[in-house]
Amino acid sequence: MGIKEGLTELWDDLMSYRTLKVVKISDRRLAYVHKTLMAAILVYALISVIGAHTYMLKEKPRVYTSVSVNDTVREINLAVSTLSETYCDTSYTDFDGDTLVPEGAHLNNNCVTYNPTSEIVETSEGATFIATHKKSETFERQCDDETAQTGCSVTYLTEINQFPLDPDNLIFQIRPRFVTSWGYNGYPDTVTVYDSSTTVFEEYSTDDTNTTSRYPNMYLHEILLLADLELDDRNSIEVSTSFAGDFPLYRMTGVRLSVEFTFSNFRPMSDFKPFDFSARADMNVQLNSEGSFVESVDAIHFTGAADDVSQNGTIMKYRGVVLEYASSGLMGTADFYTAMMAIMSCFIMVSVATTVVDIIGAFIYDSFKDDKIEDDGERQHLEHMILNLETVGVPFGHDDLQILPNVSMKEFLQLLQRDIVKLHALAHHMSRDLAAAGVNQHTLSIQQPIKQTNVAKFKCRLIAPDRTEIYLTGGPQTLGRGHGGCESKRISHKQLSIIANVQSGVALVKGLHTKNVSGVALSGGAWQALSANDEVELEAGDMVTLLLDQNEQETTAEGVFIYAVDRIEDSSAKSWFSW
Repeated sequence: MGIKEGLTELWDDLMSYRTLKVVKISDRRLAYVHKTLMAAILVYALISVIGAHTYMLKEKPRVYTSVSVNDTVREINLAVSTLSETYCDTSYTDFDGDTLVPEGAHLNNNCVTYNPTSEIVETSEGATFIATHKKSETFERQCDDETAQTGCSVTYLTEINQFPLDPDNLIFQIRPRFVTSWGYNGYPDTVTVYDSSTTVFEEYSTDDTNTTSRYPNMYLHEILLLADLELDDRNSIEVSTSFAGDFPLYRMTGVRLSVEFTFSNFRPMSDFKPFDFSARADMNVQLNSEGSFVESVDAIHFTGAADDVSQNGTIMKYRGVVLEYASSGLMGTADFYTAMMAIMSCFIMVSVATTVVDIIGAFIYDSFKDDKIEDDGERQHLEHMILNLETVGVPFGHDDLQILPNVSMKEFLQLLQRDIVKLHALAHHMSRDLAAAGVNQHTLSIQQPIKQTNVAKFKCRLIAPDRTEIYLTGGPQTLGRGHGGCESKRISHKQLSIIANVQSGVALVKGLHTKNVSGVALSGGAWQALSANDEVELEAGDMVTLLLDQNEQETTAEGVFIYAVDRIEDSSAKSWFSW
């Protein structure tokens, strides 16, 4: 295929319209495959709508937490503690610092028991903070003129690093609450806690009679274990190549944990519970601060006199475990629009069965593509054949049947009729000539009037389109543009030649060499083309047209003349006056 043919085909595709066509094919194999696929798709669609809850409008809910702290175990441990814990050993916990660590060194980290729970724990809806390390730095302001407070300078004393004792045994009960945009909110019926290996750690239910088992209720060290972490593990922070000491403990650098609740009020398809709409939540904990210090929580305590309270005080910097609560998962509610979209998707999926069967049919049947894909031109041909069957009894028109190469039946009949006319005229001339020679006694009457007299017996004329009359006197006469009101430029000035025999009333019309074709209609019949040098005899009532246009749909004649003949009475005949 050349470039021109390819561009032509592309243009035909662009300028054509394709639509679906339904074809009924009686084949059991294709029918079985099609019905089986449709049944399978319908079952899958039903399962996806009901099992996958595609009829529900879903969104990720927001989460708000309510956290309660129980320090009973810690208070007991503080009362009996001997400060023998591993992190109370300064040689084990000291961090010498590094040029790449902006937080600096943390030395002489002592354990203290006088920090109450209210000082080291802070809770909110979005996060919980538990201090595990405290750095304090005392300052004092001195002025040259205390009254005017001019010439003042601030003196900072040595930093003190401390570990509040036993925050690991603080107990936290976390109650997650979900909220959706359509107003659905509440606490989940069950909360399942998973560890770092996605193994179920504990499951809590609101139906439990034990109030401590209705929501996640865990020690701090258990929460850390969910992220596979302990406070006394060392944090491999980023240091320079010259660093030679030990990495700091997480108890010193602090820990940021993401506590994620995955909510859902519908069950996955694998649970086989499509109509269980109870709210559930899965809890997972993940470490987010590995390799760095957690941002400290700073506070300033002023201890100056009442008249100048900011004269001295202490800067407190707390680091510890930060629990950040996040939400994921989907909560759903039945929605009409979403359900309609799901049903429409099912109908679209059913059409896949037809597509698959079309592919199979194209491989099985050679004529499948011709049956499936039809050009509008082919349909018009079929309709034309049906119309011919209903009208003429054969599935083709006269123009479609070729008797000779490039000669249709209609053209052949026109040629045959023209030849018949020529033969009729030839036979008339021959009979007249034979009669003149005395050979044919049956046609002798044709020539006798000529021999007897030269007086005209008939008055021959042509009635023009404008109703004027053109008399034919026996000699040759031309017809064309300008005669009878015919002024079309398609008509030649010399379109036809006509000569009338005033003895017999017969006229002979002859076609001349012109660009367009003339025509005759004999004895009220159909129009026949009259080409150059064609001759036809006219009798009274026959018609001649100067311009004949013929096509498959219609025939148009322009400049129609009617041949008329009137008999002239013989003046030599006897009358009652001659007696």
